[in-house]
Amino acid sequence: MTKWTLGYRYPIALTISLAPALTPMMVQAAPFEAPPATGILDSLCYDYVPKIEKPASDQDANAQPVEVDADRLEAKQGGTAVYEGDVKVRQGVRKFDSDYAQLDQKSRDVIAIGNIYYNDGQVTVTSDKTLKSNLDTKNSELEEGKYQVHGSPVRGFAKRVVMTNNNQNITMEGAQYTTCPPGQEVWTLKAGSIDIDQKEVFGEAWNASLWLYDYPVFYFPYINFPIKDERKTGLLYPGYKQSSSNGMDITQPFYWNIAPNYDATITSRFMDKRGLMEQVEFRYMPDPAHAGILYFENLADDKQYSPSNPSLAGLSDGHRYLMNVRHGSALMDGSLRFGIDYTQVRDKDYNYFNDFSPQVGTQVDSQLQQSFTAGYYQPNWNLTSEVRRYQILSPYALLPHEMLPRIDYNYYQQGKWFDLAWNSELTKFGYDSSSAATLQAGERYTATRLHLAPTLTVPLVDAPGYYLTSQYKLMFTSYNQEVPNNLVSQDRSRFTDADSKQLTLKEGTITRTLPSFRLKGGVNFDRPLDWYDGKGTQTLEPEFQYLYIPYKNQDEIGIYDSTTTRQDYYSLFSDRRFAGLDRISDANRITVGLTSRVYDNVGDERLRLAVAQAFEMTPPKVRLYPSNPESTNARSLLSFEGDARITDEWFAHAGTQYDTSEGEFTAGNGAVEYRTGKLTTQVNYRYIKDGNLDYRYPTNTALAEDLSQAGLVMMAPIADQWQMYGGYYRDIKQDVNIDRKIGVKYDSCCWSINMSLEWHNQPDNVTLKPTSEKVIGLQFEMKGLGSVGTGGRSVTLDTELLPYVRPFNLKGQQ
Repeated sequence: MTKWTLGYRYPIALTISLAPALTPMMVQAAPFEAPPATGILDSLCYDYVPKIEKPASDQDANAQPVEVDADRLEAKQGGTAVYEGDVKVRQGVRKFDSDYAQLDQKSRDVIAIGNIYYNDGQVTVTSDKTLKSNLDTKNSELEEGKYQVHGSPVRGFAKRVVMTNNNQNITMEGAQYTTCPPGQEVWTLKAGSIDIDQKEVFGEAWNASLWLYDYPVFYFPYINFPIKDERKTGLLYPGYKQSSSNGMDITQPFYWNIAPNYDATITSRFMDKRGLMEQVEFRYMPDPAHAGILYFENLADDKQYSPSNPSLAGLSDGHRYLMNVRHGSALMDGSLRFGIDYTQVRDKDYNYFNDFSPQVGTQVDSQLQQSFTAGYYQPNWNLTSEVRRYQILSPYALLPHEMLPRIDYNYYQQGKWFDLAWNSELTKFGYDSSSAATLQAGERYTATRLHLAPTLTVPLVDAPGYYLTSQYKLMFTSYNQEVPNNLVSQDRSRFTDADSKQLTLKEGTITRTLPSFRLKGGVNFDRPLDWYDGKGTQTLEPEFQYLYIPYKNQDEIGIYDSTTTRQDYYSLFSDRRFAGLDRISDANRITVGLTSRVYDNVGDERLRLAVAQAFEMTPPKVRLYPSNPESTNARSLLSFEGDARITDEWFAHAGTQYDTSEGEFTAGNGAVEYRTGKLTTQVNYRYIKDGNLDYRYPTNTALAEDLSQAGLVMMAPIADQWQMYGGYYRDIKQDVNIDRKIGVKYDSCCWSINMSLEWHNQPDNVTLKPTSEKVIGLQFEMKGLGSVGTGGRSVTLDTELLPYVRPFNLKGQQ
């Protein structure tokens, strides 16, 4: 038998991309930062690209001595030297080889013929014809030469190459340009002339044509192309998708590099079933302490608008728009901070996000959040404030209470034998009655809340392998509450006592003072395992908590920011049954839990199992709403969480909540995932009993008895350069498909194509009847005409409605 020892406590829509004529192309970099390394030179695609060579010293390369070696040297009258046979010339990092070379020692002019090789650390040129150059000016002229830019996959051929300004400027006539590796020239740009300034971001070409293999597909009187991965004004790649609701959806962004710390992207989005939408994004950073983004969308006249269209019934015409402001400032070395995150659509445009999927804004339960924050931060204390408002995106949602504003003061002090904290909050709760939905006849209650919570934490035992901590808290809350006579019906029904049938909300000042005592402790045992070369370790970590808070009736207080919390292993060890401050539940409960972990021979966590349950010595009486029944359960749900890294490729997760009183599972989720190389596949499932199902998915109502949802996602290589990906989600209880997606991508060193097909349930916030939506996506990119070496948009396992989630949370997990 292995002996346990006391151990330490371990704390989709895709795009089509094609370079249009007469336009510069680029890929937008991160705002006002040095462009990220593309990694193209580390790729097997570009292992042939020579690195940039710089002189070993700061001495001018022209002042370096010239070394010449050849099989035969002949000096002619007039100061001319002729070198023949394996001629090699070296001057610092510069290298020059040929079969024959002739040097005029007075003019320093060089003529070379046959097997010409030139390398100056910036560019390599080869030719079988003739090179004329000057050793002093370094101006050169080459016939029928091939060139390769160093540090870049840019290469090609020209009938005539002229290099000036110490080879920084390259002019090519009868030129060809590509970034494809040798032997893989899928695309080539052929031009009458090409100019490259290696100090600039883009090269320029005149009288150019784009060839795919041996076929010309586009003609450009003028085009510029990237030779570096940096930002520059020009057209970005256009986007294309085809969907049931919007029809053909084409976007053409134009990038304006205003200054190193200012830029803008102006996009025209044409939807043949809706019309032309303009999108503008302006980014600014006057200095590192201040940065932000202004974003605006405008659709002047939606073709789908009509008074009889129920989805747009709240609008008086087809004008639809969105605005978003995000800003952050930090002053006084970061101590003083300000922030704005404000998003708004036209009033009563409830389906804007469903129809157009803008990538901005914060939504919670059909509420579009608008937030203004400010704070002053010091090592032991902080003073913060926030004004938070909401725009409702559902005509049936009850208007939420807004914080106008909330001010928090928090203080922390760590002593030798104690930790002291002071948490306080002053919040004014109101609501925007002018935005009330048509179904909301009446007003909401409002209040100003003051909350003070001094907390003393005293570690009673703190030793390797075990601990015992006590915490003492005093919570004082005062509400100055206003209750209108014409209260909205939803509030009136919620705050009507089930027994007395009387409204419980109270007008005026309401105070609540509650002490809290918590005792929490745990022990950590560990033992060696024979697994992992005999160096594995297993822990056994029992822990417990006792929590006491006396009962106080709080039905007179409205609900401003509180809700019930989800019960899981970690919430059972919390001191709160409700989120927010409007309800502080009484408690006389003991929580016990047990966690076991397995670590491998390098200390990575391979397995974690945790189970916990709380036992009520006195059933809690506090209810969220007076209309809710009191709890009679003597035990909480039995909660289990498990994560496993079975092998380096296999992962598993499971979590359940089991009602021991009723003998049934109330919630559960699980996932099994296999990852190796480019292959990733996951099967997942989640179950919630008697849960409110998101109204995007039901067949005919916003409520469902149970949620029982299974999913499968996969990304798999099907050949060296081919990749398949997809996802499938289905609600088993309702027998309805939620989201289905399949795609395939071909990605070579030179070009990529990405095709996808997706069906999902398009939500409707007005009718609550989702419609089946089909989206066809296509992306095509020629690397080097728009984003040298960066490739197209990455393929993900996200679907339109559900993101891919890795629910495995293990220490040391890759």
